[in-house]
Amino acid sequence: MKRAILSVLMASAVIFVSQVFFAAYAQERIAISDSIYSNVLKEQRSIKVLLPESYKPGSTDRYEVIYVTDGEWAMDPFSFDYKWAQGEGFVPPAIVVAIPNRYIEKVNQRDRDFLPVHVPDPAISGGAANFLAFIKNELIPYVDKKYPANGTNSIYGHSYGGLFVLYALLSEPQVFQSFYATDPPFGWNDDYLMKMTGEKLDNLPPDKVFWIAGRSGNQDISRLDTLLQLKAPKTLHWKVVTYPNETHNSVRLKAMYDGIKFAYSGYSNGPINFHPMNGILLKDKPMMIFVNGSYPDLRYTVDGTEPQRTSPKFDQSITITGPAKLIVKSFSAGGKYDKTTTGSFPIGTALPSVPKPENVSSRGLKYSYYEGNWEKLPDFKDLRPVRSGVADSTFNVNGLPKKSNFACLFEGYFEIVKDGYYIFALVSKDGSKLFLGDKLILDNDGVHSAPSVQSFVLPLEKGFYPVRLEYFQKDEGGVLQLLYVDPDSKNATGVPLRYQYYD
Repeated sequence: MKRAILSVLMASAVIFVSQVFFAAYAQERIAISDSIYSNVLKEQRSIKVLLPESYKPGSTDRYEVIYVTDGEWAMDPFSFDYKWAQGEGFVPPAIVVAIPNRYIEKVNQRDRDFLPVHVPDPAISGGAANFLAFIKNELIPYVDKKYPANGTNSIYGHSYGGLFVLYALLSEPQVFQSFYATDPPFGWNDDYLMKMTGEKLDNLPPDKVFWIAGRSGNQDISRLDTLLQLKAPKTLHWKVVTYPNETHNSVRLKAMYDGIKFAYSGYSNGPINFHPMNGILLKDKPMMIFVNGSYPDLRYTVDGTEPQRTSPKFDQSITITGPAKLIVKSFSAGGKYDKTTTGSFPIGTALPSVPKPENVSSRGLKYSYYEGNWEKLPDFKDLRPVRSGVADSTFNVNGLPKKSNFACLFEGYFEIVKDGYYIFALVSKDGSKLFLGDKLILDNDGVHSAPSVQSFVLPLEKGFYPVRLEYFQKDEGGVLQLLYVDPDSKNATGVPLRYQYYD
């Protein structure tokens, strides 16, 4: 009786929290109300489907699906947390499918659906196998057919719902990729699930993600933590977290958010950024490579082999000696979002400089401005400029006559005051190329949906180098920036055009 009363009070508290704290959010995004008749459960089951904000009807984009149990309570806080994490770039867009509980004569059937064996109290317990079969054989196929799902599924559950999540992991681990359980009573029914965990952990397929979180003092979570430390296979990506000063219900918000980030740890919506990306090295003269961004598990090799989780870790910087084929790999939880980037650093010699040209000025580079519609850089020798002038320190491509469909050619000299390694980086929205003398240093040609960065290191000698920078802009909102790092600096600096020399 105490357990039944507690369940009712918990349900009321959860409903209140959802209504008060997430009402505004729910108004912003309207979930699709849908339902499916279950032949397994012999009843109609309602669902709520929240599509990504980025989805457009008719689009071929497909998304992972996260199934949320206790859907009438958990949909708003879970989707709120997920949207927040996505806004920070931690996770990709996803479909959230809430599965509200079934009520028969005003009695919530969650105990029936979540508990795997029958016990006297609650008397309706024991239907978890049927509920899991409903999700696996009926609901998931229905969602995959009707909505833009990509076949990768995850499941979230709280309290008895978390107990069901563990049961799903042990019984049908192939159904879901990630399993989220918050503040579950794993000791239920004389440790039924604990015993099952000890028996079936070894049979889990690789690269599953299991997140367990709850209140500090939850001894069931602590005991499962100990069991996982002893018996979890190395290919299971799992983590146990407890939070102080939280209640059974309040802990969900923190646990959901941290669990979402853990399940997608290593996710990035762009390539791995290390600089310089390529270059030429001198024999026996090492070079530092810097990583831009934060990666939970970044590994590298310099011999062209694929990095493993046991390969050296790439933190803020590494030092390489040429020749080297640098391969950098970011490992993600579950392996789905692993990414690899490669850089080539052969042995070479310093690019020779030229003497200081006569009749040069330090006001800036000479620029020539052209108008036309291009998908890649044109052959400038076949074009006649509309305008020419000096690109000094105040020059900006957005100040040119047109905001789109134009090109610029910058020419002059760059003075090197000290022998050593120089890193050049070119940032452009559309096509750009950088030449030193006749050597193509950076090739960032083409139309880009967002600013693209290329970087290159090479040894230079004291003296002057002819500079040629080509650029075209197809659409408005262009970006063009040339950066460099000299031998005495570890930070990229914008090249001040007024210090560049031209005839």
